[in-house]
Amino acid sequence: MPPLQIITVQYISVEMKSFSPVFGIVISDRSVGGTTMRQSLNQDWRLTYEDLSVSPEQSFKIFNKQTGWFDVASLPCDIHVPLIENNVIKEPLVGEHCWDSEWTEKKSWWFAKTFDVSLDMLNEERVTLCIESLDCEADIWLNRVHLGHHRSAFYPFLTNIKEMLSLTNNELLIRVTSGLEHVSEQEIAMTEGSLFLIENSAIGKRGDERRSNVRKAQFVYGWDWAPRVATCGIPGEIWLEGTSVAEITGIKAETVALDPVARVRFEVEIKQFHPYETREGELTLSLFRPDGSLEHATLRKLCLRSGIQYVTIEIPIPHVKLWWPNGMGDQPLYRVEAELIIGEYISEYPPFRIGIRTIHLNTERIAGNPDEVERQFTFEVNGVPMFCKGANWVPADSIVARVSDDKYTALLEEAREAHFSMLRVWGGGIYERKIFYDKCDEFGLLIWHDFMFTCGKYPDHLSWFREEVSKEMDYQTRRLRNHPSLALWCGNNENHWGFAEWWTDSRHPHFYGGAFLYNELAPQIVHRNSPSIPYWNSSPYGGTHPNENAMGDRHHWGEATMSPDMVRRITPEVYDEVTSKFVSEYGYIGPSTFSSVAQYLGSETIRTEGSVWSLHTNTFEKDTVIAGIRKHYKADGELSLEAYLLYAGLCQGLMYGYSLESLRRNSQCSGALFWMFNDCWGEVGWSVVDYYLRRKIAYYAVKRAFQPIKLVVRQHAGYVEVTAINETSLPILEKLECGFLSYDGRIRNTEYADVVIPARSRGIIHRFLLPTAEDGVIAVIPESCGDPRGILPAILRQADFRSLSLPEAQVGIQEIVPQKDSILVHLKAETYCHAVHLLVPDDIRLSDHYFDLLPGETRIVTIYSPPYKLPLGEIEVKCVRTST
Repeated sequence: MPPLQIITVQYISVEMKSFSPVFGIVISDRSVGGTTMRQSLNQDWRLTYEDLSVSPEQSFKIFNKQTGWFDVASLPCDIHVPLIENNVIKEPLVGEHCWDSEWTEKKSWWFAKTFDVSLDMLNEERVTLCIESLDCEADIWLNRVHLGHHRSAFYPFLTNIKEMLSLTNNELLIRVTSGLEHVSEQEIAMTEGSLFLIENSAIGKRGDERRSNVRKAQFVYGWDWAPRVATCGIPGEIWLEGTSVAEITGIKAETVALDPVARVRFEVEIKQFHPYETREGELTLSLFRPDGSLEHATLRKLCLRSGIQYVTIEIPIPHVKLWWPNGMGDQPLYRVEAELIIGEYISEYPPFRIGIRTIHLNTERIAGNPDEVERQFTFEVNGVPMFCKGANWVPADSIVARVSDDKYTALLEEAREAHFSMLRVWGGGIYERKIFYDKCDEFGLLIWHDFMFTCGKYPDHLSWFREEVSKEMDYQTRRLRNHPSLALWCGNNENHWGFAEWWTDSRHPHFYGGAFLYNELAPQIVHRNSPSIPYWNSSPYGGTHPNENAMGDRHHWGEATMSPDMVRRITPEVYDEVTSKFVSEYGYIGPSTFSSVAQYLGSETIRTEGSVWSLHTNTFEKDTVIAGIRKHYKADGELSLEAYLLYAGLCQGLMYGYSLESLRRNSQCSGALFWMFNDCWGEVGWSVVDYYLRRKIAYYAVKRAFQPIKLVVRQHAGYVEVTAINETSLPILEKLECGFLSYDGRIRNTEYADVVIPARSRGIIHRFLLPTAEDGVIAVIPESCGDPRGILPAILRQADFRSLSLPEAQVGIQEIVPQKDSILVHLKAETYCHAVHLLVPDDIRLSDHYFDLLPGETRIVTIYSPPYKLPLGEIEVKCVRTST
C-alpha cells in the first residue's frame, strides 16, 4: 500500500490518501468556532434525471436545462422522496409499489444549487466544499469546473474551492447514480456464487450480483427482510468551511486508568497551514463534569511546526463518575472543549462528550476438558464481566436518508426500556448518523459495530477497491472513536463463515475476496485510530470453524429456526442445548399489529394470501409461523386474521423469551443478540419493534427476559433449578415461594426459601423437588413480586399451551389510577391466566403486556398515555384461553 497522507473532515480527522483528484487537501473535522467560517448548503436544491447515457462529459446540458426539475427543500435527500412528493412514484414500501420504482436505477440523477458567499468567507486562506455522503457514484462541478469523482457513500468528498469561488451566483452541480452500471462482467465473475440472491414469483428478485463492487448499503438491492429499493442521492449534509492560519483537526480521548485515580489521555491533532514558518500558539483543553462544572483545564504554549503535529495531555479525575452499560449503572457524560490561539486567530474545536470507562474483550481459555480448547468471549466494562443483552440493528428505513432524528431516538428509547445493553450494527447497512451514537452514549447501549461487508466475496484484489475501503475505515474509526458506547469493531458479517462452508469456486480456488480487508487492513486501522476498542475479524468467528461453539461468537441458525426439522424450529427447549460462548445472531419470525399490517399492505381489507401478503412476508418464513401456531395454540381449523396476529405474536414472544432466558442462565455464555430489533419496512419478520414504531407482542417477552434482576427456572434430574441473575452493584435479599399451584388457585403446595443474590452475579441459588401434581403450574414467586420494582415470578414451562386443561380464566381490574402523563391499571388474577393484555389502541405503549399471572397474583400496568387521550371506562383486560 502507498503511504497515507492526512485528510480531515468536520468533527472527525481522517487519514487518507486523497479525497479529491483535483486538490488533495487537509481540512478540519470541526464545526464553526472562533474565526472559522461555516456556511450550510443544505437548503433549496433542485433535482432532475436523465438516462445513464447522459454522462459526466455532458454536464453542460444540465447546466443549461430549464425544465423538468423537482424542488428539494433540504438535504439529506434520496431521489425517491421528491418523486413520491411529486406523485411520480407511489410510496415504495407500501403494497407492491417497490417494483414500480426500479426504473430509477437506470437513470442518472442531477442535483443543482445556486448560492452566494460572504466576503469574509472569500477572504479565508482556504474554503473547503464538504459533502458528507454521496450515494453512490458521483461527479461534482462548481461553476462548470469538474471538481472530481467520488464512488463511496461511506466517507465524505472534500475539496478546496477557494480559487473558483465567486461572491454571487455560484453553481453547484452533482451527478449521482446507484453505481451498478460501472461493474464489469469480469468483476462479477470473481464474486459470483457468493452473494445473497433470492428470486421467485412472489417477491421478484432480491439481491444483485454486482453489489459487492459498490460501497454503499448492501441491503438496498433486497434481502430476506427487505425489498429492492436501490437508494441514490445525497444522504448527508453539504457545507462550506473557511479556515486560516491553523486549526485543531482532531482529538482522541482514551481512559487509560481507573485505579487508584481515573486518568484520561487526550491526543490533540493540530494543522498549521504555513508551508515553511513556525508559529507561536496556545492550546487550552478543558474537561467539564456531567453537572457542567469544570473538572480540569490545561494550557500548553506551543511552537507550531508547518503541517501536522500531535499534543498529548493526560488529565487525572480524582472523584470520577464512571459510565456503565444500561442496567449496570448510570451513564454520566463529561464535556470536552479545546481552543487554539495564534495571535488574534482562535480555532475552537467543537465540544464533544465522553464517558469515562474501559472496555475489554476477554478471550482467555476456560479451564476444563484438556482435549478441547474452549475460550471465553466476554466483554468487561470497567473491569466487570457482563452478559450483553440486545439485538441486531438494521437501517430504520429502506430509504435510509429519510430516517428522522425522532425515529432514531424513539427506537433507541425502546431498546433502553427493554433493558438492552448492546446493539449490533449489522454489516449490510450503513454507518449511522451522529445522533444514533449520541443516543447510545446517553442510554448505555454498547455498540458492536460491523464494518460494512456482508454475505459475499469482496474484490480486494483491485487496488481502487482497497483504496476506497482504506479511506472508509479510516474515516469511520476516527469519527466514532470517542463514543463510550462503541465496544467492538468487527470486520464483516458471515464472510469468514461463507468461505469455510458455502463458497467453493474451482475457477478461483485461492481467491478469498475480502480477507485482506478484514485480516490485515482493518486491525491496523483500528489499532492506529482507536487502540482501546477491541477488534474481531468477523461474525461469526473463532476456532477451527468460524461458527463453532467452543470459542468466539456464533450465529445459531441451523439447529433452530433454519433447521430442516420443523419441530426444532418451533420448540423453545432447543435453546437449552446451546453451548455457545456468545450468540450474536438467531431469531424467530412474527407479525406486526393490525394497524401496521393495514398500513404497509395499503388496505384495510387484509388477505393472508396473495402476492401482496407474500411480498411482505420474510423469505425464510417457510410455513414456520403457522406451524408454531398449530403446535402451541390451535391444532387445526380456520384462523381469522385477528387469531393469526395474536397467536403468531405470542409464538414469537415465547421463542424469544424462553431462548433469552436459556442463554442468560448458561454460565459460559456471555451474550445474546437476537435477529433483529427493528425493521426497514413493514412485514411478517424478525423484529420486535416494527417499521411504524409499534411494539410487537414479542417486545414485551424480550423486555421481561432481559430484566436486570431475573429468575429463571428449568427442570433437571428430578429437580427444579432456580437461577438468579443480578446485574446491579448491590446484593439482594429475597424470600421465595417455590412449588405447585393449581390452575384454579385452590391448591398451593409450596415451600419457602430465603436467598441472597450477590451483586453482579448469575447462578443457581435454589433447588427443589419437581412436584408430580397435574392441572397446575410449577413456579417460583418472589415476595417482592407485587411491587412494580420487584422481581417477577418464574414459571416452569411443562407443555405446549394448547394441551393445558385450564378452567375459565378469572382476571379483573381492581383500580384505574390516572396520572399526569400515564394511567396505572391494577390487576388481580384469581386463576392462572395466560397472555394477559389490555384492550388499547396499537399505538399505545405499556409497561408490560401479554404476560402470565398466577392465582392470587397482582400486577400494576402503566399505560404511557395521558388520561384525556384514552377513555378510562373503555379499558378492558383480556387473556388467552384455548384448548384443542
